[in-house]
Amino acid sequence: MGNLKVALLINYKVFCDKLPPNFIGGGVSHMKYRKIIKTVLYIYTIFTLSLIPIYPHTEESHSHDDANNTTITIKSVRNILGENNPVDHTYGRIRMGYISLSDASNTNKSAYALGGHFHLNSKKYYGWNLGLSAYTVLKLPKQQNDLQINNDFFNAENNSFILLTKAFLKGKWDNTEVILGRQIIDTPHADPDDIRMIPNYFEAYTIRNTDVKDLTMQAGFIRKMAGWENGVDASRFVNIGETLGTDAIDGVFYASALYNGVKDLSLSFWYYYYTDIANVLYTEAAYTLHAPNIDINLGLQYDASTQTGTSLLEKQNARTFGGSIQVLAETIGLHILIAYNKDSSSTGASSLNLGGGPLFTSMEDQTLDAMGQAGEAWTVGVGYHLKAIGIENLNAGIAYGNFRSDKADSYHLEEVDAVLEYSFNERFEIVVAYADIDAKTNNMTDYTQVRLIANYNF
Repeated sequence: MGNLKVALLINYKVFCDKLPPNFIGGGVSHMKYRKIIKTVLYIYTIFTLSLIPIYPHTEESHSHDDANNTTITIKSVRNILGENNPVDHTYGRIRMGYISLSDASNTNKSAYALGGHFHLNSKKYYGWNLGLSAYTVLKLPKQQNDLQINNDFFNAENNSFILLTKAFLKGKWDNTEVILGRQIIDTPHADPDDIRMIPNYFEAYTIRNTDVKDLTMQAGFIRKMAGWENGVDASRFVNIGETLGTDAIDGVFYASALYNGVKDLSLSFWYYYYTDIANVLYTEAAYTLHAPNIDINLGLQYDASTQTGTSLLEKQNARTFGGSIQVLAETIGLHILIAYNKDSSSTGASSLNLGGGPLFTSMEDQTLDAMGQAGEAWTVGVGYHLKAIGIENLNAGIAYGNFRSDKADSYHLEEVDAVLEYSFNERFEIVVAYADIDAKTNNMTDYTQVRLIANYNF
């Protein structure tokens, strides 16, 4: 514990004394950086001191690799489809995409594009290195009518763009890692959700530590967001307040603890403070049962929010429970997913999601928070890895979801998803996803969506 305190003090001194005054632009002064970093480290220290037991004997030396367990991950359909998995030992990616949305009135909005990114990392210097990445999306002009274009792929003007998506300083000392600047982060309420041409990126200041065996501590401050879900313009980093549809705010502070010290059990706790909007608490427990040739992952989750400060988004009182069962029979290539979420609050499940969100029942299109009122959702899905019958690198899946508000005549949709994934090799992969949404109320419309993403990593 003494080493951890020393590391915190060293990190703070290095950050405050060595950071360039105008790193990651936006007019942020040197004193502003000091304030942000001090707050992040303060949250981190409070979590550390509250969770680390004090022993009368000398601390035992260990590394994170000594942990008894690996993290058990409970995934929704949306989590599976939206994973961002850069291939090791590559410098970039070329992506081709197509999307089409058609509704019952025969209105069709579609788009196709070519894009990708190139990244580089400098060598380490006193524990620090610099990371840069540029991302571009090109609107292919042929037969794309601006009045019928699907704007999920492009910037606010439905045009091509290029963006410096990563620009960070990364420092690592023993079991402590910090990343300062533009980056991808993956937390329950802020994630890449990579199901369009460009995933979500964040201007953030984060710290992660694994000094305590089986315990991962994280804290951070999120200031801006870019990418297809920032709600304003995918081609630029936008203040988090604007992303959420209100005035600019200081940002989002978060802290978390993940514990894997009990065999086959993972526990996580996340706290978020959205300045002048809400406090958000997310907790999750996952447990694995083992049977011959089968693993069964059981998951429980709870997500709650309460308005705070000037309540820029008015009342927030989400109270959402969830459960999930995942059956993994790898020897026969079969995965089965069953999930349920229920929110009993007056405002519905929390919509304070900078990405796809944490709920177990999220689908390719629908999520429980889209209701904006109390309700429930349940999903069931089956995935099959055709490797079990001799077809390498080909996976298929189908899922059904039912989303219904407590006032059934207000919001009721059913969604059927089908997905096909094929990897030609480590570098080239293609995903085709189809979603059919069937509206069960008179105030809503049926529609279908087709999405194709192909990636080449180099």
